[in-house]
Amino acid sequence: MSRSIIYRQVWLYRLVMMLLYRGSYNARFERVCALLRDEDRSVLELCFGDVAIAEFCRQNSKAWVGMDVSEAFVAFAARRGFDARRQDVQSTEVFPACDVCIVMGSLYHFEAQLSALFGRIKRASSRMIISEPVRNWTQARGVRGFLARKLTGVGAREERFRFDEASLVRTLDALRDEVGFTYRIVDVSRDMIVEVVWSS
Repeated sequence: MSRSIIYRQVWLYRLVMMLLYRGSYNARFERVCALLRDEDRSVLELCFGDVAIAEFCRQNSKAWVGMDVSEAFVAFAARRGFDARRQDVQSTEVFPACDVCIVMGSLYHFEAQLSALFGRIKRASSRMIISEPVRNWTQARGVRGFLARKLTGVGAREERFRFDEASLVRTLDALRDEVGFTYRIVDVSRDMIVEVVWSS
């Protein structure tokens, strides 16, 4: 699978994300970490990219497991002593058991497989926290939009699909009864932050 160069170098990934988030890159992690509870002892982060959540978990005595397809990201996290595993989330049938699963900035990659992905996450966790961009440079026309799509795509082809606020809500509403969960929207800025609680 051909991937953008930003998924091969952690420093470049951070630089591009800083530019895309216009200085609020770290704040998105802080908003997600604020949703972690004292009783959340184990955290699974899918497509983790950076290690900000892992660092928070270490500082707060929570077990963290990260999964990512990028060899560079996994190696970077492993060198810092984190349990990072190189796996393709899309083809992973069983996820490690956890109290909470976090998916940040990656849901759009799985647009066509979200029902199956949510089902696998449900079997592994008690709840899920999503932080998904809903205001994207990738949706812009011209050179800026083209470069943003190229830099943030993980497949061989340019990825044009991105969620906006309305389409993410529609998707969650459609999946809610099919998979079995309730959700609440915690915050909407550049990202929409959503807490998902599984129902039986």
